[in-house]
Amino acid sequence: METWLRLAGLVYKNVDKKMELRSKKGQLPIVQLNGKDIEQVDGIKKLGHQFEKDLDAGLNNHQKIVSYAMTLMIENHLFWVLAWWRTSDSDNVIKGYRINMQHVLGSKIPNAILNFHFRFLYVPLQAKIVKARGMGQYKPNEIMEFGRNDLKVLSDTLADKPFFFGDEPATLDIVAFATLAQIYFIDQEVKFPVRDYMQESCPNLVGHVNRTKEMCFPDWDDICKTGSLPKPPPEGKYNKEERKKRKKLTMRLKMSEEEEKEVGKNYKVRYSNYKIRNISIN
Repeated sequence: METWLRLAGLVYKNVDKKMELRSKKGQLPIVQLNGKDIEQVDGIKKLGHQFEKDLDAGLNNHQKIVSYAMTLMIENHLFWVLAWWRTSDSDNVIKGYRINMQHVLGSKIPNAILNFHFRFLYVPLQAKIVKARGMGQYKPNEIMEFGRNDLKVLSDTLADKPFFFGDEPATLDIVAFATLAQIYFIDQEVKFPVRDYMQESCPNLVGHVNRTKEMCFPDWDDICKTGSLPKPPPEGKYNKEERKKRKKLTMRLKMSEEEEKEVGKNYKVRYSNYKIRNISIN
């Protein structure tokens, strides 16, 4: 979703609720637009229609069919290979993604306790979901083979093109990046056969992931270092004085109505005009 927002050139704001605020279907992330939740499953389609942004406008009918089929394969098969690994090897999941549970949950409880909570409460629940999707019925080596086969199909479809349908990214590129990045960027010290196959046998997919990352997330390294939510560039570059004003503005909005009147109504008007231009992602 965020990759699409950046490619579409829409201004938005990340909101970190520490996994507490979810959609009615229990999903994260969700988009809030004009006070209404937009489910991730159809978020791109709805937002694209709302803002007249269609990354697939230049595709012919055959390409749209390929995009539809590949999207279903990624979201309903390849992703669940990854989801199975996450529920079968939770220690390596924490290590592979360098997860800081204190940051994720917004807790001061020691990470050792939070990691225990993750392994014995969260993981079993997710394992039931994976099993219900059918992936949990197979042996580990069979599941890894499923993943390799899916990568092979994606690699053959991409071939030597920068993106799946040419020189510009389309919706399929976003869908692929969302899952392939979660495979490719698993720490090298953690064993994961699907990632190893991707690196060794699908160099074009590796190139695709890095190409999309560089195009859409120039702040990727900063995000990884700080562990904070990515912040897309504003509509203009602000100097230090402007940033100070915005910081003071946020503080003043937390005051009572009486205090707010004292500092002036102008701040409230400016903040409201700014907020309208943003899409909040939870």
